[in-house]
Amino acid sequence: MKVKHSRNTVACKIGEEIFVHPELHKHPELYKAIIKHEQSHTHSFSFKDFLLDLTNEDLKGHKKEYYKFMLRHPRTFLGLLPLSKVGPYWAVDPTMLIFMSLTVALITLYWKVKL
Repeated sequence: MKVKHSRNTVACKIGEEIFVHPELHKHPELYKAIIKHEQSHTHSFSFKDFLLDLTNEDLKGHKKEYYKFMLRHPRTFLGLLPLSKVGPYWAVDPTMLIFMSLTVALITLYWKVKL
């Protein structure tokens, strides 16, 4: 699997390529955990991928470092959007699409019930 750089995300797997932020190499433990996580993804989105992102077992001991990395590199927050530019590709993240849709639905429901 080929590893390439993109500043718009911490990490993302597209086909046989894994895109990581170029500064991630300066954090070897976090880098290894993220690469392991990305390698676990299938080649097309499946329920396994959804559960993988939901549980995120590979990053269990690295969450604090992960969020500090994102705060130091704010452009990586673009990778949390359901649609983002990663390297030469436009990537659709179904997990974030589902999460954002549910969030909007719950907020809408909350406001309708409250009013």
